[in-house]
Amino acid sequence: MKKVLAAILLLALGVTSVMADDIIDDENPGGWNFELPMLKVGKKSNSRSTVEIELSSSFSFGFITGINEAQGVNIDMGQSFEMEWGDVISVEARLSKRSFVGIGMGFDWRNYRVTDFKMFSKDERGIITMQDYPEGTEPKFSRIHTFSLSFPVKYYYCIGKNVTFGIGPELYFTPYGSLKTRYYENDEKRKITAGNVHQSRFSVGVGAEVIVHHVGIYYKYNPFNVLRSSYGPKFSSMTVGLKVGF
Repeated sequence: MKKVLAAILLLALGVTSVMADDIIDDENPGGWNFELPMLKVGKKSNSRSTVEIELSSSFSFGFITGINEAQGVNIDMGQSFEMEWGDVISVEARLSKRSFVGIGMGFDWRNYRVTDFKMFSKDERGIITMQDYPEGTEPKFSRIHTFSLSFPVKYYYCIGKNVTFGIGPELYFTPYGSLKTRYYENDEKRKITAGNVHQSRFSVGVGAEVIVHHVGIYYKYNPFNVLRSSYGPKFSSMTVGLKVGF
């Protein structure tokens, strides 16, 4: 509970996410807007089409904490992080001068680290458990890494010309996951790696962001287990971080 309150406090104290200055278009209160990384194609309400070259992407970096962690799992928020290249492809549907719905697709990388005296371990059956480090060794970290395709669906409301709030569900497809553990033994670095960690391939979370110009903050909560429950210890995640549009 303390981790949740701390992360929410960080969210409240930050400044905010990605958006263009002209988010309110008095001449175009409705219609669709299709965006690719180097191309923007807009269709205005008067049915006149416009095409303009525009870079429409975002980069996010956030810190992750574990939620609903099984015994022995202690995700270190100071060492666990997320990187996301968002809005690689996006579609916007204007609802009014001040609001629109955005649907996008991006790429998401996450590292879930534990840094105490427990490590992730994969046995010959492919099951992930929390184990003690070998006796006489000095732990560095043990982590689960995942790669996902993200599909956010958000409702945005313009509080002012340069301030926008967005909230909505985020769908994830996670085709890849791996395990890595590092420690010292007799002052020598040791490494254990494994693939196919039986990550949950499909999950749904919720995301929120506050937007000021091109820099802002975001919050994500995903109640789904990172690993499939029959193959690994239970833990889900929450992320707080910064987003930059370019």
